[in-house]
Amino acid sequence: MKLKSLGWLLILLLAWLVAFVATVMAWAGGAAWALALLGVVWGAFFLAESRRWVPVRDVAWAAGAGYGFGVIRWFDMPSEAASGMQRWLLMGACALCLAFFVLIAPALLGWIAERFRPQAEPELPTEKPPSPEMWRRWNPKD
Repeated sequence: MKLKSLGWLLILLLAWLVAFVATVMAWAGGAAWALALLGVVWGAFFLAESRRWVPVRDVAWAAGAGYGFGVIRWFDMPSEAASGMQRWLLMGACALCLAFFVLIAPALLGWIAERFRPQAEPELPTEKPPSPEMWRRWNPKD
């Protein structure tokens, strides 16, 4: 992911926020809405990865991270009512969920997209740098 400017960072943050709010609304609507939103987010990431659209892939990755935070918000329970061990288990579950949506799922989708991706166009041939013998011939001494 290349962050070239503050504007690009704001676009990624906006994608994260929109996905987070959409995920919270989708979970309130039901599991079918949440799974449909997940399909849209991962589908956009897969398409962008297979077509080598780097900016769209980055925005879809940020949306996937927002979806992960929305899932964490969905299974969050009041921590005041939980014991110490339950709090630690909940934090561990949140960390695993976030690691899945931010690291593991995009890596798996990228690996699958790499399998279906057409071969890259070969680079243009370039000249070899001149050898010392060529420099001697080209450079007459005065």
